[in-house]
Amino acid sequence: MLLAGGLLSLVTLLSLTQPLPRLDQLLQDSARAALAPPPSDDIVIVAIDETSLAALGRPPWRRAVHAELVRRIAAQSPRCIGLRLELSGPDADHPGDDAVLARAMRDSGCVVLPMAVRALAPQQLQEGLPAPILAAAAAGIGHTHLAFDQDGVARSVYLHEGFAGRMVPHFALALRDAAAGHATPALPPRDASPPGPWLRRDQQAILFTRGPERFRTVSYVDVLDGRVPSDVFRDRYVLVGPTAPSLGDVHANTSPDVPGLMPGVEIFANVLQSLTEGRPVVIATPWQDLLFNVVPLIVALLGVLWLRPVAVVGLIGAMLALQLGIHLGRPAIGVLFAPAAGVTGLLLLYPLWSLMRLSATVRYLRRGSTEVLRDVGRRPPALPRLPGDFLDRQMEAARAAVDSMRDMHRFVRDGIDHLPDATMTLDTRGRVVLANAAALGYWGLGAPALVGADAHALAAGIRRSTTGAPMLPPGALGGNGLQPILGEGIDLQGRSLLLRCVPFFNADNAHAGWMMSLVDISEMRRAQGQRDEALRFISHDAREPAAAILTLLELARQRPDALSREALLANIERKARCALELADDFVSLARAEAERFRPEVLDLVALVHHAIDDAWALARQRQVRVTLAASPDEAPCIADRMLLGRALANVLGNALKFSPPGADLACSVGERDGHWLVSVRDRGPGIPVALQSKLFQPFQRLHETERPEVHGVGLGLLLVRAVMQRHGGRVEIDSAEGAGCTVTLVLPQPTAAEREALASE
Repeated sequence: MLLAGGLLSLVTLLSLTQPLPRLDQLLQDSARAALAPPPSDDIVIVAIDETSLAALGRPPWRRAVHAELVRRIAAQSPRCIGLRLELSGPDADHPGDDAVLARAMRDSGCVVLPMAVRALAPQQLQEGLPAPILAAAAAGIGHTHLAFDQDGVARSVYLHEGFAGRMVPHFALALRDAAAGHATPALPPRDASPPGPWLRRDQQAILFTRGPERFRTVSYVDVLDGRVPSDVFRDRYVLVGPTAPSLGDVHANTSPDVPGLMPGVEIFANVLQSLTEGRPVVIATPWQDLLFNVVPLIVALLGVLWLRPVAVVGLIGAMLALQLGIHLGRPAIGVLFAPAAGVTGLLLLYPLWSLMRLSATVRYLRRGSTEVLRDVGRRPPALPRLPGDFLDRQMEAARAAVDSMRDMHRFVRDGIDHLPDATMTLDTRGRVVLANAAALGYWGLGAPALVGADAHALAAGIRRSTTGAPMLPPGALGGNGLQPILGEGIDLQGRSLLLRCVPFFNADNAHAGWMMSLVDISEMRRAQGQRDEALRFISHDAREPAAAILTLLELARQRPDALSREALLANIERKARCALELADDFVSLARAEAERFRPEVLDLVALVHHAIDDAWALARQRQVRVTLAASPDEAPCIADRMLLGRALANVLGNALKFSPPGADLACSVGERDGHWLVSVRDRGPGIPVALQSKLFQPFQRLHETERPEVHGVGLGLLLVRAVMQRHGGRVEIDSAEGAGCTVTLVLPQPTAAEREALASE
């Protein structure tokens, strides 16, 4: 506002007072020169030149000679004749010459006479009218006054001058109007005293012609002697006047092709051409100049408010080009402005604006660097004493602050990126601004796809573990509330997660966004479940056999005859073996889940043979024949021998328990889609489809009621699944009620590179 107010006031003052006339005149002269037309062929000058002076002597000449000149010109039928000669008052020396000249003027049909303007005093002018008889015969009378600037150069004329009520058109205007048939009204007789101040109006700039040729000019004496072509004046304006420098009627001008002085009659020819061609150039009024100079400055000031510095320079240049260009085009639209004030304002705008912006920038840098360093816990440094100006030193201090801020930003960013939990920074509407590597891995997206995504959509599958409601419903982060969102949920993959979304604020204590983190507690929940199972095992399953043994012993003490010694020992043995089997299965399951994995290259076919051999005793006891129905010669895999052997033993043991006596138990080794398949098929009662989901739940015995003679604790298949998961495989169950059961262990086949790498280790 200070800059705008100061420049607008300056330009307004310069426009109204115009203290820079030389600059305005220079620009105006350039405008006229740039658009100067070539001389018109419709104007001919009859010059009183040095040749005519040598032949006829120095003026004044007899008016009868002028009459002969008018008759010779009129013989070629010109449009109109303008006699720019000294014809004020009657001819006292030759009284009859006035009548001769008047008759010649009437016979020619169109002759315009001049009205001289004489200066009686510095501020007093006087009319110099032609003789009354001549004025009556003239088709028009025009004043021959030129308007000179402070440097003495003729740049304009006033189309009307005179006393109040006696305004006379300019000589060129009267000539044009007379040729068109508009006679100038005769002036009333003048009183002895001047009627008032001299008035001027309708100022018009002179648009000088340019080109290799000038107006056609013939000598006065040549016309009298008939030494001119017979059609030189036909249908043309004829101006008669002195051109000899010795006569003194020469003036400084702005013509691009006539350096120095130009005769007044030729200046009038230029004015006449502008009038006849419809290209008058008027001088702008002060208020027109003000508007012309202020509007481009206002546009440039608005650009300073909204545009970048480079664009501001371009806009100022465009306004300068537009102002000068429009100024150069003024003759085409008829107004000549004084552009110096506007050009000065535009030229001052960018330096002043740059100075003010530079001062403001220095203050801002100093204040900003101080605040930044204070925020990061460092003392603001003094300006370094380095070579250069104040701005260089301040920029160095700002650079130090920026480096500190960048270091802090890098520290925070790296710290967030290396957090083990998925962490994201969100904007106030919940869109991702920054995501660490764990977040990219959790959602399986690249940084470009994740940044800008809506956190509500990303967390749509996470629901509270207690109620099942969405933890981050749509719009939860875009409302007016800034309450943290905390809680435990489960995602679509069944993982247990702790979600924490809290708002953070900027230095002005305004809400700047959200910090969202997801902590995967699935392992913790699984360990907690295992702990609960262990507690249940210890509190119930592990105590039950011991309690049963104590009960039997107490029964034997209280009632010795209730059970025979053999029955008592058999029951105690059965309960002890059940407790031992329960402890072994529980310990094996814990080892399968937690013990270190010891991979080696194994042959599955050989491992199955070993498992069948180990089960031979149980198979003979159950009267079941175990066979290896189909297998390749070799089935190499990478596995932990002990774990995989225990899993095969459990599968075979379960199959033998439920196989009826005399049945066959078929084992096989095959392959499918890059995996080895180890299958064990029994002929037992099978498993209903509705109960198959309980196979891998701990302490679940599906045939406890139908087959009470089959002992077990319900941990066998759970152990098998744990072993398969450690090997990157899975367990498949194919069974139906009354149709037996096939248990298939699916193990990935190793590549040659994996086998070589393991062998080299």
